[in-house]
Amino acid sequence: MAAESETSRRDFLAKSAKVAAVAGLMSSSGCASLRGPGLAVAAGPEPKPIDPNQTIRLGFVGVGGRGNNLLDAAMEHKNIAIKALADPDEGHMNLTLAKIEKKLDHRPDVYRGRDDYQKLLARDDIDAAMVAVPCNLHADMYLACFAAGRHFYGEKPMCIAVNEADALVEAQKKNPRVVCQIGFQRRASSFYQEGIRRIHEGMIGDLFEGLGAWRISGGPLGKPGTGTQIWFGRRAQSGDWMLEQACHTWDVFCWVAGALPVAASGRGRNDIFKEMDPQRDVTDFYVAHLEFAGGLICDFEHNWCCPQHDEQMRFNGVFERFTGTKGGIALGLGPLDCTYLPRDPEGKAIEIASTKPNPTQQSVDAFLNSLRTGSKPVSGVVNGRMATLTGLLVRKAVDEKRRVLMSEIA
Repeated sequence: MAAESETSRRDFLAKSAKVAAVAGLMSSSGCASLRGPGLAVAAGPEPKPIDPNQTIRLGFVGVGGRGNNLLDAAMEHKNIAIKALADPDEGHMNLTLAKIEKKLDHRPDVYRGRDDYQKLLARDDIDAAMVAVPCNLHADMYLACFAAGRHFYGEKPMCIAVNEADALVEAQKKNPRVVCQIGFQRRASSFYQEGIRRIHEGMIGDLFEGLGAWRISGGPLGKPGTGTQIWFGRRAQSGDWMLEQACHTWDVFCWVAGALPVAASGRGRNDIFKEMDPQRDVTDFYVAHLEFAGGLICDFEHNWCCPQHDEQMRFNGVFERFTGTKGGIALGLGPLDCTYLPRDPEGKAIEIASTKPNPTQQSVDAFLNSLRTGSKPVSGVVNGRMATLTGLLVRKAVDEKRRVLMSEIA
């Protein structure tokens, strides 16, 4: 979320941290443990069927920066209604209400209390919830959606502890008619789908290498003075960048490999911005090396301290690249991405996708389509669990400066 901090939001996040500590979510250092406590999983009521042509009634939990991205995408659809918003932050709420009233000529109901999202989920006139809150709140809110029999779009990462991931997989099993889409928007991206389809069909031959990066000159997110965004710089709330941001790339790596990595190693630094914020404890620079069964090896770089004025993208970039014995496929949003490059010097480069639609829009479109048609969500609890476990694997490897086996995580 990205707006000016209010006392209510600080209290909200502080209370969440205290509850987590009491429940055993934190170690003595204040960092989220790998496993976390056991969580109760309920079988809720079956959601009401949604007619393909009916207006879908939505409630939004969390209306900061990302919540408004999802709202904007939803409001591109004519047959939706925004019934209610839940967010303790006054600034978030007022800006979002003004936007909805201007776009839809309608003022939704508001819930401003810390736990009022439960009231939103209990309403009979809401078909689905869109949830965009700090990462340490994801598991409890998503489990509450299942328990209420409420369809939901939940932002990534699905969660930040092993037992949370296991509980959400179990909750989906107990509530099979609840449409749960986890916000890995690359899964809904038409050009990612096409590129990975071609990898699976053998276009690049025997796959042996993956490369990924989040190299960013802006930010970093979570700087002091950025209001509620401060949680990005606190591991207990974000899970660190291995969970909060790199989860997108872990999801792509696991999607391509069709499996979890078997091991990872890495090194990093969490002191890059200590002068700016002594309490910041996230790993703003790290590199990781992931090993998959079958010979696929993936290398990854995460750097929030890249140089400015890098118009030619020599230091900056967010991407995934895959190499096989016949060539390589570049995925990402850059100008040369979504392209196949052959190993054979006589071969030709092939543009996989000539257009790159907005992945967030495609992701929300896919969720609403699943609600109307009953089709399987493009991203669910199974791949959500895989991304979380991979993030925890890499985080442990970087923290302990050693090679860590996935069998140590799950």
